[in-house]
Amino acid sequence: MINRGSLFLRKLSLWHQNLAKLLTRFYYKRIDVQGTKSAKPTLFLASHRNGATDGQIYVWALDETPSLISIQMLRKWFLRLLFDGIPVVRPKDVARYGISPQAVASPIQQAITQIAQGGSLCLMPEGSSEWQHQALPYKTGMAQIVQQLKQQQIDFEVQCLGLFYSRPDGFKSRVSIVFGTAFYPQSNDIEQIQQELSTALKEVSVHCQSIAHFNQTQALAWQHCQSQDSDYGQAFLAAQQQTLLDPPASLIQPHVWLHQRLIQLFFIVAFFPTVVVARLAQKASDGRNNVTFFRLLGGFYGSLFTLLYWAILCYFTPILAIFIIIVGHLAWYYYPEPTPINLSADLGR
Repeated sequence: MINRGSLFLRKLSLWHQNLAKLLTRFYYKRIDVQGTKSAKPTLFLASHRNGATDGQIYVWALDETPSLISIQMLRKWFLRLLFDGIPVVRPKDVARYGISPQAVASPIQQAITQIAQGGSLCLMPEGSSEWQHQALPYKTGMAQIVQQLKQQQIDFEVQCLGLFYSRPDGFKSRVSIVFGTAFYPQSNDIEQIQQELSTALKEVSVHCQSIAHFNQTQALAWQHCQSQDSDYGQAFLAAQQQTLLDPPASLIQPHVWLHQRLIQLFFIVAFFPTVVVARLAQKASDGRNNVTFFRLLGGFYGSLFTLLYWAILCYFTPILAIFIIIVGHLAWYYYPEPTPINLSADLGR
């Protein structure tokens, strides 16, 4: 559970921090963080691209800083082992599970208390995620928090974070987190604060003009990363600034060589229970933005069977077991990175 450094100050436990890093580092090839985290009490405003996995990815940049999290992620014990945060009851949670909004304290008040006590908080103001060419509308809760903090003369900053996936559901793909510049909001009117915060978040987030613009930007960023081994998030932001004058750049699917197929096969053999359970869990997803969540959830519990699988192999055929485990880990390390997939009109598919 969340540790309390004072009566109200909340921090993610070391268990949840380290587990989030372990799971996401196993799944993604690279997780890069660009920029510097504010050292003051901060309201971090973060883009929301890939379901509950986003919260685990942000741990790489924000460490013990908790996030506001849907109460649906805390309803079951097997979810609480993987996720934690300050619970929020969304309208969809009321509709799906019949949970009363009064089941938890006001998220706005919890955020204000957290920052007033000298802590920080991560908020994803879209409230939900879709894999599409731009952010969902930002909810006004972030402006309400800032307005009340200013009225109470709390010393704090706002810092925005953009999140970029080369392929959100792609095993061994890459992820980039880009920090914006920390600032103290100058506006006082709620609508002006909302506009100021929205503008700052858009500057470091995926915010393309259209699906075609997104596909062009994605292709240009990917090609730049492959040729110069640069950060994907920064390459995406740079390409996004270009006007859409030409047809979308093409994403050439590379030829899959025999040795890459063998690497994939060795990985599956070594981590067979993990792969099977992750694939079964994936069937519960309803879009590209939550495939990874179900894969990580299933893969985490499937890994317990993988450990048993290795133990049985070690007992009966220790030499073969050692060979499979070593080759399997080498296959994980050299597993081929997937090429991004163009976004279609059927958003998130």
